[in-house]
Amino acid sequence: MLERFEEFNSLIKQINKEIQKIKNRELKKFGLKGSQMEFIYYLGKNETLSFKEFCELLHSDKAFVSRNVALLKEEGLIVETVNSVNKAIYRLSQKGFEIFKLNRETTERMCNFVYIDENKIDDFYKNLNEISAKLRKIGERDNDKNNY
Repeated sequence: MLERFEEFNSLIKQINKEIQKIKNRELKKFGLKGSQMEFIYYLGKNETLSFKEFCELLHSDKAFVSRNVALLKEEGLIVETVNSVNKAIYRLSQKGFEIFKLNRETTERMCNFVYIDENKIDDFYKNLNEISAKLRKIGERDNDKNNY
């Protein structure tokens, strides 16, 4: 069982390393960092977001969100407007939306290339979610060895 877990852990690391390599190569084309692409991704999916929504979606603190929002505004990738209750609302600029679309197309091509049979992928995700939930429970517990 321990060997299987070590193999699982190694494969997850390898997959993540390759994904990061691909992401970095693609982001370099736009002069962006991964964290900045997350902002563009969430705005592309949601059309508009508030500062608070960014913090929640990215599981990040205000300082991180503030720095990246300022940078993306400066680069002309997002636009800030004020809603009826004087709250800042952000949306993608045309340039930001083009980057969102190109990123989506690249991701689709990558997914199509690594496509796995639908039944197999469903089982894979069910198992992966179960492993993730169990590991999260262990992570939330104290250091008592008999806790799991």
